Amino acid sequence: MLLASQVSASGPTQLGLVESFYVNAGFTMVRMEGVVDNPDDCQSTAFYALEPSQPGYEVLHSTLLTAYVSGKTVRFWVDGCGGQHGYYPHIKSVTVEEIR
Repeated sequence: MLLASQVSASGPTQLGLVESFYVNAGFTMVRMEGVVDNPDDCQSTAFYALEPSQPGYEVLHSTLLTAYVSGKTVRFWVDGCGGQHGYYPHIKSVTVEEIR
């Protein structure tokens, strides 16, 4: 019997500035300036993904929007792939930091 399992590496990204958002009813896509970390080998790092069905979505989304508007750097903890077509690293948590 052959068992298939999905192994998730998860991990942090580098610090970076939020460059842009792409939002619709099924996901929020966040583009980061110069960040390409991809511990789960998702198909693309053009964006990082949040999904409205995940716990804490509203808090994560508003934290990212606030960081974008205020020019603060952020770091994500990503785990698995998600967003449009499931191609992008999935954001599980966000750390906001100030450039010094």
